[in-house]
Amino acid sequence: MPNYNYEKIREHYHSLTEIKKIFEDAAIKTGVIDGSLISEYEEFIEEAENDLPGLLKDFDETNYFSHVGGKTRYYRVEGIKVHIARNLGALKVKLDNTVNTPVTEAKSFHFVGDDSLRIILERDYQEIQKGIIAGNWKSAIILCGGSIEAILLDLLQKDQTTAKTSSKAPQEPNLDKWNLDDLIEVAVETDLVNKGAAKLSHSVREYRNLIHPGVELRSKLNVEPEEAKIAVEVLNILIRELA
Repeated sequence: MPNYNYEKIREHYHSLTEIKKIFEDAAIKTGVIDGSLISEYEEFIEEAENDLPGLLKDFDETNYFSHVGGKTRYYRVEGIKVHIARNLGALKVKLDNTVNTPVTEAKSFHFVGDDSLRIILERDYQEIQKGIIAGNWKSAIILCGGSIEAILLDLLQKDQTTAKTSSKAPQEPNLDKWNLDDLIEVAVETDLVNKGAAKLSHSVREYRNLIHPGVELRSKLNVEPEEAKIAVEVLNILIRELA
């Protein structure tokens, strides 16, 4: 069975949904569509076959031919809509199966001292990957930010005296109440994390608070694939540095 690319399945599913709407709108009055739209559908089928070989039904325009008007060939839209529906169904099944059984990678968090926290981080790392696969960018970003914060907090709590006496330490004596910026700055100043990893970690700090809808509205931060993938990469770099 072919191992289809999830993003391609998703892309073609949404494209075909739009094609279906266009066909329906074009045939509202007459029940037929002209050959130019048929050409668009044939092009879509060809592209989908290249990306997702064997997944969609072949299309033969002669099965749906209606008549010729002037120099234009017309086709019955009802039969074509059935054909589109079958292809949409095939794409939807693959989408659902891919989301429900995503391929994820396990990461070791052996460097985390707190056993309970380690279990949570391992679970959240799986959720982050599933979020990326499913296109749930916001949840992936938030979980990445939370994981980075938890890892740095655990790291500093192993030697709280050094952390609290760092020149970058805030006045707050309780490390649990330090924000992500404080954790990053102290971790770098005490040589627990290198400056490169810390610099990247700063790029995630604003997104940490996206869990609050009001923050998202006020900040106008982008919550798109690029931001989510950056957040995952930052987390991966931090894990690599500490492992």
